[in-house]
Amino acid sequence: MKIIFLMAAILFSAGCFSQEREYLVKNNGDTLWGKIQLKNQVFYVNSSSPAAILADEVAKIKSDDFKGNTVVHCNLLLYTENLSELDIDYIKRGNIDTVLVLDEIYSTPKINLYYVTNNLKVPFYFYKTPSDPKPVQLVIRYYLQGGLDNYDRDRARFRGDRSRVQLAEDKGYVNQLRAIMANCNKIPQTMWDMLSYRDYSLKKIIKKYNSCN
Repeated sequence: MKIIFLMAAILFSAGCFSQEREYLVKNNGDTLWGKIQLKNQVFYVNSSSPAAILADEVAKIKSDDFKGNTVVHCNLLLYTENLSELDIDYIKRGNIDTVLVLDEIYSTPKINLYYVTNNLKVPFYFYKTPSDPKPVQLVIRYYLQGGLDNYDRDRARFRGDRSRVQLAEDKGYVNQLRAIMANCNKIPQTMWDMLSYRDYSLKKIIKKYNSCN
């Protein structure tokens, strides 16, 4: 009988523990415990007192269903890596109203770096300084650049290498970071020229920025 009672107690404790592993923290500091689901920009907490919380009211979550824990409701500025969707010298400026759960991948005194992928596994980076209430998207867009358009209009003038098309980047994230780090004279121009939309590159320039007084 004692063995049966002990096993029942262990199973009950394990069940309670698994339910309390997940929680949601609201902007006002309130914490709700229970299984968390996100649907139509609303977080549903399945606990002894089920609750539905608007995404704008949520600061952080801890859930096995999400890699990150920082909640951001934003107009995500989209880009595409699908070459068939790109036009020459034209940037599609689309956005979508969405909720993201960001993973903080670099924390420093002056600026933090976040990472997330959307449903199509497209990567996005965000930053946050102490003066920012929420993380801000680092923007990048791709477009085609070259002479194919002119080649179609004037075959005699544009031939060979001059008719080639290449993939180009609209590096909005560089201008964003330069504006933030404008007072840091330790960052050389070569670092800005080589800055790429990759975590190692972004971390490198953030580290240099933190070395400034």
